[in-house]
Amino acid sequence: MFAFLNKYISITFKDFYIRDSQLVRHTPKIGRKSILQNCLLLTVSCFLLTACTGSSEAFLEKAKEQLQKGKAKEAIEYLNQAIDKDPENAKAFNMRGAANFELKDYNSALLDYEQAIKLEPKDYKPYFNRASVKMEKSDWEGALMDCNKASEIQPDTAEIYIKRGIIYAALIKIPEALGDFEKAIKLNPKETNALYNRGNIYFQMGKFDNAANDFITAVKIDPQFAKAYYALGIVQQKMNKSDEACMSLKTANRLGYTDAKTAMDSFCK
Repeated sequence: MFAFLNKYISITFKDFYIRDSQLVRHTPKIGRKSILQNCLLLTVSCFLLTACTGSSEAFLEKAKEQLQKGKAKEAIEYLNQAIDKDPENAKAFNMRGAANFELKDYNSALLDYEQAIKLEPKDYKPYFNRASVKMEKSDWEGALMDCNKASEIQPDTAEIYIKRGIIYAALIKIPEALGDFEKAIKLNPKETNALYNRGNIYFQMGKFDNAANDFITAVKIDPQFAKAYYALGIVQQKMNKSDEACMSLKTANRLGYTDAKTAMDSFCK
């Protein structure tokens, strides 16, 4: 029954190495009376910039900016410099692993995460991230071990249980998967990926009412969650709620979920 479960699993891998930030740009108004002041400020700023840009942490910050822009290759260039400056910078190795993962260079990512763990074994993030690499390699048991370690270090992080729930589902350990999705929801009731994945398992089990409730909750929290609208439409069709199913599928289609159009052609005449 669960052979194709992972096809429908949805998860957003959180970038723990990236902080959301707002860049506040300020252009000072320069007049004749303020030229000298501005030049002095510029001189001081340049001095401070020169003093800090060569540090490992400065390169790390630049790499974060590149990752936020989706430029993984450029981020790696800065991270290489950060590591050259400080070969024991565990954060730099973890971040470079993430950049390599984005580029689908899984072997390099694995090496970087392993080095980050060696340098900072009490940080859960490299274990959590390394589990993603092992999932890509279908090493589900290895991924499970990493998530177990991450949960030992940081037991109150919902994302860990979502990922481990997916791993349990892949291993056909359905009660354990449900348990982890429930832990994630308890930690964060607005965690839409946990709701979606639990709903998916309920659907596979034939518990359509439970599945529909989870999908409805997910789309209430995130009205742009197209995949959840699609799943809701499918389960509503199974429940013989054709009108509601078509409404959900139309919403999924409007939001850009391509499979919804095929389902609409089949169900919505």
